Amino acid sequence: MKSAAQKPVWLDEPLIQRLLHSLLDKLERGVKPSLKVSAKTAAELFDFNEDTNFLWALVESLDKDCQLLTIKKAKVKPFQEAYEGAQLWLVPDCEERLRQWLNRPALDPYALVWHKELERLADGALKNHLTDHLIRIPELGAEQTLRGLLAIGRELCAPMTLRQLSARCFRGNSKVLDRHGAWVEQLYPELAHWVLPRPLLVSAHLPERFAQVLFIENQDTFLSLAGQPQTRYALVYSSGFALSAERIRTQGQAVFAYTQASEASRVLFETFWFSQNTQYPVYFWGDLDFAGMGILRALRTSFNDVQAWPPGYQPMLARLQQGEGHSAAMAAKAAQLDPGTTGCAYADDELLVAIRRQQGFVDQEAVQVNLAKGER
Repeated sequence: MKSAAQKPVWLDEPLIQRLLHSLLDKLERGVKPSLKVSAKTAAELFDFNEDTNFLWALVESLDKDCQLLTIKKAKVKPFQEAYEGAQLWLVPDCEERLRQWLNRPALDPYALVWHKELERLADGALKNHLTDHLIRIPELGAEQTLRGLLAIGRELCAPMTLRQLSARCFRGNSKVLDRHGAWVEQLYPELAHWVLPRPLLVSAHLPERFAQVLFIENQDTFLSLAGQPQTRYALVYSSGFALSAERIRTQGQAVFAYTQASEASRVLFETFWFSQNTQYPVYFWGDLDFAGMGILRALRTSFNDVQAWPPGYQPMLARLQQGEGHSAAMAAKAAQLDPGTTGCAYADDELLVAIRRQQGFVDQEAVQVNLAKGER
């Protein structure tokens, strides 16, 4: 356990920085320094990817190891995460230590610039809101942040995505609003209807007739298999966790790009996709590591019957059991968290058991599979 007086190396994690600065902001405004965990205050905890449990563990460490916070969990329903609705309270006696760790003296230069520019640039209800809600973007200063937020009111006058809006308001940076879309609705509720949901791009390779659907995690393997002559598999590039979003099977939320597809095969595939029928067996093949198993688990929220694909995983499993896997440290995978279970018996009973026993991983590019024979 870390000493409570020792600054942890992970304190620069954006979620942690934002939560701690928000608590100090409230303290400086004379408001009780507490936050409720929600999609608005901690969006990263509701992305549900391989980093989610890791990030919550860091938040808990602020309580257990650093003694900066007191976490009071709410009563949750079985389908909710344990941290939903939890209250984070800043421990009063830790303010000075926290300010030292954040390099934020009691007289906050950022806040001084923020309020000075706010007086000069804004008025009315928007000014009142921003007076009470000081917003920090780590890579931008107070003036640039404020000017970007005010620019939203001028730029958001036609349909556009958050990426387009962000690039126009924050000096060409399209990603500032990725996890802060709530700002638009909070600051400009009358304009929020112009924001378009960003469609998810689905890359697929379709034979004339297919009987099974195979999701493939990595681009190189997807393109390699797409180059094989075959007639059984509709191949879908899963692009990591990208296709695990719950909206992926909703009309208008997915856009398809085909490396090969006839009109008839496109109709069959998109009917399968949007009608959510299960007439085709659905499989997933990715890296033999915790993140790959996490993708499988996440995919099952939208494709309930998806299973790990044995012809792909069997040769990888053989490599792992022969000592030919790599360690988490070797491949910078130390942050990957064990998903526990995926819901697929083959993955849970064989693949995850082997990963834990061997303490190693194998990336899918290590093997070549013949789709027609299902052999290495």
